[in-house]
Amino acid sequence: MAPKTGHKMKLYRNTGSVATPVWTEVAQVGDVNIPDLSISLAELKRRASDFTKSLAGLFNSIAIEFNLIHGLDATNFDAIRQAFFAQTVEEWAVMNGDITTSGNEGLKATCLVEQFPWNQPLEEVSGHDVRLALAYMEEGGSEVDPSWYTVP
Repeated sequence: MAPKTGHKMKLYRNTGSVATPVWTEVAQVGDVNIPDLSISLAELKRRASDFTKSLAGLFNSIAIEFNLIHGLDATNFDAIRQAFFAQTVEEWAVMNGDITTSGNEGLKATCLVEQFPWNQPLEEVSGHDVRLALAYMEEGGSEVDPSWYTVP
């Protein structure tokens, strides 16, 4: 795997189910970020050592942020806007390339559209700084957790 610039990477929403995904590329976006990919830490402090050490705790809530360009790709725009107002949980994938190409990888997570503000700057393209937040979802009686996915 070689380094890539972000414009060659891809963002997807699953319009099918987790078991039988139908990945729809969301291409009319600017920067995509996963700013909250982190774990909580528990501190180990004791008299037997002069050092405070960290123990891994839980994964923190994950967020995916992107700028959705207003006025392009009406199908994805309408679906994301409707998911926001209906508070619908969907599966998303942030990939380093095409989700059907063997060896490509990225984060898959079930998310709610947490924020959908509409920016209208005078001299820039209008858009929505969308924030997706990790959300609870069950399918087939099992909870769906985020995962790092590598295309087989």
